[in-house]
Amino acid sequence: MILFRSRILLAALAALPAFSPAQPGPQPAADSSEILLDPVTVTGTRTARSLSDSPVKTDVFTAAEIESRGGVTLADSLRLMPSVRFENDCQNCGINQIQLLGLSTDYTAILFDGAPLYPGLAKVYGASLFPAIFIDRIEVVKGSSSVLYGPEAIAGVVNLITEPPTSPVTRFTSTLEFLPDEALNREATFRVSRPLANNKTAVTVYGLYTDRDGIDLTTDGFTEIPEFRNAVAGVQVFHRPTETGAFKATYQYLDQAHRGGDQLDLPEEKARVAESLQHQIHTLGLDWKNEITPDLSYELKGAYTRIHRDSFYGARADYEQTAYDEAGSPGTLADFAADPANQAAIDAVGRRIVGDTLNEVFFIDSSVRRVLGAHELVGGLQARQEKLSDSRPNDPAIADTFDQFSTYGVFVQDIWSVSRNFEIVPGLRADEHENVDGTVYSPRLALRYEPADDLILRASYAAGFNAPGAYNEDAHIGGTILIRNAAGLREESADTYSLGLEWYPETFKRTVGLTSTIYYTRLADTFDIDDSGLISGDPDIWLRTNGPDSQIFVWENGANWIIADGLRLEGSVSYIHARYDTPVARVTGLTTDEYIERPEWTGLLSLAYRTGPWETFVSLNYTGVMLAVGDESDRFRRTDPFYEVDLGVAYAFHIGKSDTLWKAGVGLKNAFDSYQDDLDDSGESRDPTYVYGPTRPRSVYLTLGAEF
Repeated sequence: MILFRSRILLAALAALPAFSPAQPGPQPAADSSEILLDPVTVTGTRTARSLSDSPVKTDVFTAAEIESRGGVTLADSLRLMPSVRFENDCQNCGINQIQLLGLSTDYTAILFDGAPLYPGLAKVYGASLFPAIFIDRIEVVKGSSSVLYGPEAIAGVVNLITEPPTSPVTRFTSTLEFLPDEALNREATFRVSRPLANNKTAVTVYGLYTDRDGIDLTTDGFTEIPEFRNAVAGVQVFHRPTETGAFKATYQYLDQAHRGGDQLDLPEEKARVAESLQHQIHTLGLDWKNEITPDLSYELKGAYTRIHRDSFYGARADYEQTAYDEAGSPGTLADFAADPANQAAIDAVGRRIVGDTLNEVFFIDSSVRRVLGAHELVGGLQARQEKLSDSRPNDPAIADTFDQFSTYGVFVQDIWSVSRNFEIVPGLRADEHENVDGTVYSPRLALRYEPADDLILRASYAAGFNAPGAYNEDAHIGGTILIRNAAGLREESADTYSLGLEWYPETFKRTVGLTSTIYYTRLADTFDIDDSGLISGDPDIWLRTNGPDSQIFVWENGANWIIADGLRLEGSVSYIHARYDTPVARVTGLTTDEYIERPEWTGLLSLAYRTGPWETFVSLNYTGVMLAVGDESDRFRRTDPFYEVDLGVAYAFHIGKSDTLWKAGVGLKNAFDSYQDDLDDSGESRDPTYVYGPTRPRSVYLTLGAEF
């Protein structure tokens, strides 16, 4: 989805017939001379700037845009953005990644109203967990953003932003999706918002429920897509005690579970292969903003996240071998494993690998904004502490682990309006991180120049870093494998350069917009895992080390055309070239400098039409050729391209004289079933990590919602 940043172009958008929740049917077109203000953005500069005026390029997805494509979660939204790819990495556990600018989720900061509430333990599966129903908009800044947000913000920042409701509303939606293998996906959301009588307070209550069956696409009895359940409930309170001050408090509870492997109806230890995770996540955010004068304001922010996780990663063949060894190796292993008398002992070995993890994050942020003539200064302090404890409650032989670290940062930024058409934004941050030796400095310099009314140029340089965290998903690989940081481990660091233009040519009366942006990232001291045991001295202890440096070049190109009233065409093409400086040995016969599972070409094309109560869309998501590797099966291939075609239609209506607005829809996802054609179907011995391409096969969905 290409987002325009021109006020004049948005005036053209105003001429589209609107879908009114209160009055479905043909609506009068807005006067084309009306000038609409851009959505306010705060992510790129931490100041209230319109999109067209922001010196730092920011992509915005509004709640209406997300809903129009049937989006329910953050993952649904990010699939619509150029050069962003969402992928699954495991057939058993369903681990997913957001690839932003060719880099994985580890390099993206996911924020909730500007606070980094989601550490690595939650981000591993996070894009599918975070609901979008209560979000006013999602702001995305690509490229290193550590100057404002600290560690992790190397590939960019995804900020989920909420706003107080201006009118009372009650909404719910329900979706039933029909998937292969006779599987179903059931989703339901609700939102109730009420401004109170004094107009100083507003309350929103929201929820999401998802229940998806496990899917076996190869009929070998093992899941390619694990079963998944997610329940979210939250409440948000806005309060304005004074004319200049505003307070916001948000609490959210998330209860998520998924399981893959085989025999999903049995306890995990009885299945041949089982990988299951259960998360209970509590988040609390507090925010106070006060605009003392138009030129002076400050903000105080605090946040807390508590994640409790139960995990199970195991194969029954391993338990059988262990129980056989512990029993003194009587007879043959096959006879021992088949004997009913030994099943309890085998089950007990399986239960040993149950993991119990507690992860807590505390965050405090304070900032001050001051306007002095042509300069808009922003400065602030941030502190973040993360704790993690991990144990095997059923295995006393495995010692409990505990990790705790803190980060303290100070930053300053100046938005200098040199002239009406030219701005310079220098910024600098200094961080003290307990897992890093010395102070980490993150500078940034951004430029915005408007040589003509229909042309915007932006350029920037920014540094970013990623420190060793308390947890990474690979901490539980292999059941008893332990991950440790190697001595002298350095933080990952990045330098990102960008250059882009946005053009809204007079010839087409601002109904056409063209964008083109280049990003170049130099990534140093990339984290890698040494699993040889040669350095650690123990094959069961793997070390996180610094691997080869790399460079990533991204070229985004987009277009948006208002063809006629209610008819809009949007498209983008992105080129991603990601290479290590030194070739890496992957599997037998493959040593390459190429990033794996990184298509060099991706594309988006969408045609949407609204007329009266009808709303239709068709979209194409193109994933180009890439290098796929199966580590466990020792194979690799150059994949074929994928073409995901989605389409849908919705109709809004009233029943009788009721004020309730109903909306019914039907749609088809991945209409031509463009999906991986060589999934490993060797059952228990398969390689579950050999997964690439689109995350979903063909499916049909029905949706019904109401608003009153």
